[in-house]
Amino acid sequence: MLEIQLKQLGFSKNEIKVYLALFDIGKCKAGQIIENTGLHRNLVYTALEELVNKGLVAKVLKNGIATFFVNSPELILSMVEEQKNIAQEIVDTLKKKNEVVRDIVVYEGEEGIKRSRNRALQYDAGETLYVLGSQASSTPEMERYWRQFHLKREKQGINFKMMYESGVNQADLEWRNTLKLSEAKYLPVQIDFPVWFAFIKDYLEIGIPGDDPLTFGLRSKEAVAAFKQFFNYFWNQEVTVENGFGALEKNIYAMLSELKSGEEYFVLGASVGQGDERVQKIYDRYHGDRIKKGVVVNMLAYKDGFKKIMDRFAYSGDPDLKVSHAKEFISAPPIPMQINIYKDKTFFIVYGDDPAVISFKRPEIAQVFKNYFDSQWNQETQILKGREALKDLWLEGVDCKEMRWIGARGYFMDAFPELFKEIEIKARKTKGVVWKNVVEENVKGHPITKFPWAQTKYNLPKTKNPIVIWLFGSKVLIVNWAEKEPIIFCSTNKTLVQSYSDYFDELWERK
Repeated sequence: MLEIQLKQLGFSKNEIKVYLALFDIGKCKAGQIIENTGLHRNLVYTALEELVNKGLVAKVLKNGIATFFVNSPELILSMVEEQKNIAQEIVDTLKKKNEVVRDIVVYEGEEGIKRSRNRALQYDAGETLYVLGSQASSTPEMERYWRQFHLKREKQGINFKMMYESGVNQADLEWRNTLKLSEAKYLPVQIDFPVWFAFIKDYLEIGIPGDDPLTFGLRSKEAVAAFKQFFNYFWNQEVTVENGFGALEKNIYAMLSELKSGEEYFVLGASVGQGDERVQKIYDRYHGDRIKKGVVVNMLAYKDGFKKIMDRFAYSGDPDLKVSHAKEFISAPPIPMQINIYKDKTFFIVYGDDPAVISFKRPEIAQVFKNYFDSQWNQETQILKGREALKDLWLEGVDCKEMRWIGARGYFMDAFPELFKEIEIKARKTKGVVWKNVVEENVKGHPITKFPWAQTKYNLPKTKNPIVIWLFGSKVLIVNWAEKEPIIFCSTNKTLVQSYSDYFDELWERK
């Protein structure tokens, strides 16, 4: 239990072994610790140095021989408090750099639906919670939850508006219309939504139903504003809905026929159509015709389909990307739906076994989604969190061949060896990979310094700073390891990238 708890506080595996060994042995020399733990002498000395730097272990030299003993365990509390203060300073600084911090959370199962929806209860009286599509969950447990939720919502004074799919039981709809501050009606289109949306003020919930449902939570005023406009259009008016692969082909070619050479359209949340061959053939042919005509596309594409979309541009006739522009849409979780915007028109494509196309001609709707598109397209900075996000960025760095770090101490390798294995395999298969690292002297011997493609200089002074700077391609990452999961500030701002690049060069050349 002690080992698990110390690991949760940020201790490395070797630090834990050495620290606990000192409690068992008492005041001793390094050799006794090496014998007790079975660790390599370099690992023991590195761990001892880290523990001394943290103030948890004392080092006494007598006749040139070092003896070590533990200080009061209560110093752990001081260490954690110091980390908390550093983390708060980092958060405050990053908030100033990027006023719009996007909070993206993934919830699993029915408990995840509850946790996400409970966030709506944190808002003030008078706000309105909108729900588009049903949660498709009718278990007794969830029905009890919904009744409790609405009691709390009514007490909080939060309004509720919901539009159900046509197949939902009439009794469910009527019950919600009996609640206080609540209105419900059916969607004015015959369509089964593969996802549901719920949103209030600056919080958007996207749910994917199933035996083990997934719920994504995203804090974004722009996204909520766009979906609110979309919701109100459904709420107040009829829309055109067409189903089938023919409808998909008809609408994208109708858009192409209205646009002249040099004119452009925009795609929000581009995907590859869930891999259906019929969809792929339609888009292969369409983009070939679009490129010949010279119509420009600007796509925000989900990460899992981004490479395939870029490949399609190349083999469809635009390898130099003269009229085909795309960026990864990393501010939102991937869903089987995309939004096309051109001139004063908008249409949604909902992918599935039988694609659905929802079209409407409202300039104000198109403008709302275009504004949201622009805010994402022009965004130079992102705040990301978690091991998976950092793994994906590291794999992207391998593609860029050269990666440069300031202060990389191998935290990721130590904490998530299974995830790092994927990175290592890709690096070994990629020719010309170079990892340059400026770090403290005590990192010598760590596996991150031993790869054939690794170049390390120990020009960084000793520090307790939990931040690592990453540079690759056109990006700079500021990775904070003050918590169990890394927090990543990612920017493509040219001035910022150049500033950190100059700083790296200065450290690298330092004698």
